[in-house]
Parts: sequence; C-alpha cells; structure tokens
Amino acid sequence: MNEKNIGMMINRLREEKGWTQKDLADKLNISDKAISKWETGTNLPTIDMIYKISTLFNVSFQKLLKIRLEDEHVDEKIISEIMDEFNETNKRKAKIIKIAFIILLVIAVLLVVVMIFTRSYNRFKVYRAYAENDNLAVEGIYVETRIKDKFVLNNVRVKGRQMKSSDTISVDIYIKDDNKEKIVYTASNLNGINFSDYQAYIKIDDLSAYFDNLYIKVTIVDIKNNVEEYESKLNFKLDFSNNKVYEEELISKNNTLTRDDIKDKLTKLNFTYLENNILIKQTKNIEILYYYNSNNLSYRYEDKNYNYRYTYYFDGPILEVIIFDKNNIEKENYKYSIVDDKVLECVVGSCKGYDEALKVLHENILDDLYGD
Repeated sequence: MNEKNIGMMINRLREEKGWTQKDLADKLNISDKAISKWETGTNLPTIDMIYKISTLFNVSFQKLLKIRLEDEHVDEKIISEIMDEFNETNKRKAKIIKIAFIILLVIAVLLVVVMIFTRSYNRFKVYRAYAENDNLAVEGIYVETRIKDKFVLNNVRVKGRQMKSSDTISVDIYIKDDNKEKIVYTASNLNGINFSDYQAYIKIDDLSAYFDNLYIKVTIVDIKNNVEEYESKLNFKLDFSNNKVYEEELISKNNTLTRDDIKDKLTKLNFTYLENNILIKQTKNIEILYYYNSNNLSYRYEDKNYNYRYTYYFDGPILEVIIFDKNNIEKENYKYSIVDDKVLECVVGSCKGYDEALKVLHENILDDLYGD
C-alpha cells in the first residue's frame, strides 16, 4: 500500500538520524501519534507536511510526493500540476512574507526618524540678546541646544564715554526678583563676555528661564575712585529655531532700514513704485500700501471688516498701531516702544503690544508676502 511506502520512507529517514518518533514530532510541531500512524500506514501526511519532511531531511519533495501518490495511480501530469500549484502557493507565501518584512522595516525606520525628530525638534534656538537705553548699548547672542547652551555678549558700550586704561571695569549680569538683585555672572571687561558655568553662579542651561528678569550693570571706577554705574534690562529675541526659520520682518526690533533699503525690499516683493515714496501691491484681492518718508514707514492694509495702519518710526524705534472699522471708528490706537518693550501711549482699545501687532501683521499680510 502507498501508506506503507511513504511510512517506510519516513521511518528510514528518521532512524538514519537516530531520532525517536517524539523527536521527529517535536521538529514538525505535531504529536508523536501522528508519526506512528504514518509509519504504520494508518494515515497519510498532507502535502504541506511532506514538504516540511523533505526540507527537514534534505530530500526531494517531488520524490516523496510521488511515493505517496504512486499506488493511487496518479500520473506524472497530475503530480506536475500539484507541484506547480504547491510552488505557486509557496511563492505567494514568500511574497507576503517579503511585503510584511518591508512594512516592518519601514515602520522601524519611521520609529527611528520619529525618535531622532523628537530628540532634536525645536531643540536648537538662537536668540539675539540686546539692551539699549540712553547710556548703555549691548549686543550679543544666546544659543540653546539639547546638549549645551552658550551666551556671549560681544559688544557692551557706554554711550558718550571714552574708556581709559586706568579705569577699572566690572560687568554684572543679575536677576531682579521682587526688587532684589541676585548676581549670576561677573566679568571684568566690556568685550567678548562669555558666560560659562565655570565662573557663573547659575548654570547656563537654566538661564533661559530668567529671560524676563535678566539685567546688566556696568560699573566703572576711574583713577580718582569716582564710581559710575550704568544698567539696563537684557532683552532676548528668538531669531531662529529648528522647527522653522523665522521670516524676515520689514518691521522688527532694532531695525535700521534706510529709505533705499525699504524700496529695494518692497521692489523684490513685486511692489510697484507710484510716487512720493508710495509703493503698492495687489495680493489675493487685497490691496496693500506702503509709504515712507525721512523718519517713518507706514504700512496700510484693508479687509472687509477693518482698516489697519501700522507706522514704524525709526527714531525710538516706535510702532504706532491704529485700526478702524468700516464706520471709521477707531478700535485700536496706541504707540509701542520696541526697545523698552512696553506700550508708551494707549488711546483706544486693548493696546496689546508689539508681539500681538506683529502677529496680526503676519496673519493678515506678511505670510502672504513671504509665502511661496
């Protein structure tokens, strides 16, 4: 009988390996009773199982299949068809496995990208540090990274005073909290002040938490022991972060645009020069008007509800915001000191300040001008 033939073949292959029926059953992940039935001819292994047996013992699958079918008078053509069908099934299985592997690989790559992104996104920031009043001017940079921060003041200048080699200079950076001063860093010169943990009384990585309360004081003692003190609040403006590059602003803090600079910038933005220093542009069915003179730049915009007028005075610098509704009634009217970071005069409205005014400009105008 056919069962005995295939059973005898399985028995011989098993004994050549020195395996018990249970050993073979464990390798095929079936019971040892199934092995016993095969070898005694009580039952036949399935075609899938014959394929596993051929792979396990490294013998021809076609040979084992032929032995199994020979006493059923199945001719070679049917055996060939069965083989073709079995091979096609295996190809489909292999294709599915390949696709699954590619999907898992893509998921793994995406997970790595997400991990890198979450560890680095918005972890690199560059702030422009500055301070300016009637007596003191300061320029510097604060760099914040995931690993280490850096703070350098590369230009501290006392206005209207010529420094002498006999002068003794000290620079204190301090936190003002409830009118109490806590010095966090001290230097002995005005140039290249490099805030480092080695000298500081607060870790540089913690410095950004005190941006709103950080001040600088310059103390000068001359040869006659006369003491002069100059101090100002330190301001920090985010110029760059790796979540976006901040768009260039026509109206910005510490802006020193000349009339020619303004004209060039607006011309590059496809504004048309009319006359009397007036430039105009039509965008998204909205007419935007710029005009400027010797000391200010006026920026006007009108939508279906309001008429906006922003005037940037170079002396100061000061931003004036005036907003009318369609009935020509003032809704906002205030002047904002960009250097002092405060509202100087509030005539009408909530007078929200520079950042809010600039946000309105971006939402309604600048994003259109600088967008793709």
